[in-house]
Amino acid sequence: MSQNKILYLSYDGILEPLGYSQVFKYVEKLSKDFDISIVSFEKSANVKDTKNYEKVRGLIEKKGIKWIKHKYHHKPQVPSTIYDLIVLTKTMLIQRLFFGANIIHLRGYPLGIPLVFLNWLFNYKVIFDIRGFWVDEKVDRDGWSKSSIKYKFLKFIEKRLFKMSDKIVTLTEMSKKIIQNVHDVEDKKISVIRTCADKIKPSKTKRDEKINFGYLGSTGRAYNFRQTLLFFKKLKKSVEVGKIFIFTGDDHQKVQKEVRECGLQPDHYQISFVKSEEISDAFEKFDCLIFNLNINFSISASMPTKIGESLSSNTPVICNNFNDDIEEISNFCNACKVVDFQTSNFEEINDFLLNDSLNERCQNTYKKFFTLDSGVKEYKNIYLSL
Repeated sequence: MSQNKILYLSYDGILEPLGYSQVFKYVEKLSKDFDISIVSFEKSANVKDTKNYEKVRGLIEKKGIKWIKHKYHHKPQVPSTIYDLIVLTKTMLIQRLFFGANIIHLRGYPLGIPLVFLNWLFNYKVIFDIRGFWVDEKVDRDGWSKSSIKYKFLKFIEKRLFKMSDKIVTLTEMSKKIIQNVHDVEDKKISVIRTCADKIKPSKTKRDEKINFGYLGSTGRAYNFRQTLLFFKKLKKSVEVGKIFIFTGDDHQKVQKEVRECGLQPDHYQISFVKSEEISDAFEKFDCLIFNLNINFSISASMPTKIGESLSSNTPVICNNFNDDIEEISNFCNACKVVDFQTSNFEEINDFLLNDSLNERCQNTYKKFFTLDSGVKEYKNIYLSL
């Protein structure tokens, strides 16, 4: 085992579906070769879910991973975040001074704020795992002004993190080029590791003669949910289509209101929620995943986790051309079909969905771009290089 001690910082909780799949599943495998401690901020509601909490805690202990969990504070937003960052600073000091943590794996931006200042004292080896252009996402998705003090401060933090990091991990080749050009970072310092997914066992059986569609996750911010619904409505008129199954943690009444405003009848859709451990059950209900992402600057660094999950279960994907990488993925094997949601050839879509080689193309695309083992291998090489 490597002598380095790695402190993995995640503002996403391990008890959250995203934190479980995109933090724990990687660290679980990496812990065989490296001494890794996870620092995460957990929401009270997730901690109170005793069954899931004990399950995750047991898995972490079994793998010999140290889990330093803190309570996530949300309101009021600014004071709560400052408090969380003070708590993190104390943890980082203790882990450095008493336990010798010398490598910081920073997932995302927020927890990088104290790291920028502590690094002047401790000169860590730093992996900046950006997960997206977070500061610019706040502009594109939440309406932040680029002239605001908070935006300028966080862009300063971003600049410092790119400059001081020994390795940078990003989700797309498109964002890698932007980082190189805007921040003058050399190529060998940046690795592209997509949102890899553990394989979901494909076990589909034909349910009826109609094609059902699925929608997973958020219906707002980064996504144009209304455009997706209107596209599905057009599909129903042109192709033998059944329902759209909408799995989301968003307010179901608001989601239903938007669905009805788009003219879908009650027998055209079903709205529900699915836990991460039950995601395979969701994929059993539909034949194709569909979504539409808003086009803007920050989306160049995004790659939704559900793409890899869907392909691993032999479920093809239909989405818009939201960045250069999704176009590359689509061109590789045509299991992820990029379409214009305004003017699509529905006969071509029908042929795409009914093609006999679709399962094979899904697996080939998953293996090329999204396997968890390939992601773990990339991180292992990064850790060994420091």
